[in-house]
Amino acid sequence: MFSKGNLNKDDEFQNEWLQPPPAPAAKKSSPVQQHFEQIKAYAYGAFDKLDTNQNGFIETDELYAALNDEATPMRDKSYIMFLLTNQAEIAASAHEGDPEYLDGISRADIELYFRLAMSRVK
Repeated sequence: MFSKGNLNKDDEFQNEWLQPPPAPAAKKSSPVQQHFEQIKAYAYGAFDKLDTNQNGFIETDELYAALNDEATPMRDKSYIMFLLTNQAEIAASAHEGDPEYLDGISRADIELYFRLAMSRVK
């Protein structure tokens, strides 16, 4: 009836049923969402370079200083122009409560700005 070879195959079959189901595939994000995530990662990395006085805010004078620096790569200058163009909207994203930095962009401002932008894209 059963040979030893068949038992091994049956054991393998039974063991397959004892395995946990595969994890569900991670939800794929759209190309637009992936692009936003790349931009957001770049923005966070650029924050420390632009916040030269290390007070937690990127102010207008810091943006212009980086923009006018010949050593600043063109990609960075493009991002700086984006910040300058949208500075008021970005800075208004979070209220840190310090009137001295009303035009300054904080990390929280950037985070909230990107959340808002992503919510408009979905």
